[in-house]
Amino acid sequence: MKILILAAALAYGFCVPAAFSQALPGEQKAEQCMRCHSVDNAHGGPLLDGLPAGYLLQQFEAYKSGQRFGPIMQSQFNALAAQDLREIASYFASRPPARASTKTGVDPQAAQLGQTIAGDLKCAACHGQDYRGTHEVPRLAGQLRNYLVLAIARLQRDSSLHPPMAARGELIPPPSIEAVASYLASLEP
Repeated sequence: MKILILAAALAYGFCVPAAFSQALPGEQKAEQCMRCHSVDNAHGGPLLDGLPAGYLLQQFEAYKSGQRFGPIMQSQFNALAAQDLREIASYFASRPPARASTKTGVDPQAAQLGQTIAGDLKCAACHGQDYRGTHEVPRLAGQLRNYLVLAIARLQRDSSLHPPMAARGELIPPPSIEAVASYLASLEP
């Protein structure tokens, strides 16, 4: 019986790679993105795996049009057609979310303070109770801490990018931003 199971497993194992040998549309086009947007990146870019395709496409278009500033992103997207952008967004959306890998640990006190501040700011109202996002709103859970710090600071400076922050009417002080980022980065994606 063990030999039969082993033979079946080997046969199955040899067939599976052939079934998956064809890349998903957008996978090859997304290879360039992975240089800055992978779990072990040193560039501080957000993790794109598992983000909603509609949200990604909206961000891609904002970079391409210049609404969002990022010379590298703009040069990458300017070379791509709308269909390419849709395929890349769909590819990243189809991947399971991953946690950023960092060499720094989480300060439990900062994370606890960040949890309180995130609750006070009502971030979960849009990003979901577990901060894993929704169909149109990106996840914050498990993102790179340094990326979150920069993103929160940028979003509150440019209210057109994140209207709910503008509605607050007051800036979040840097120590609070760092605490929120520590908390969100510590969560499971």
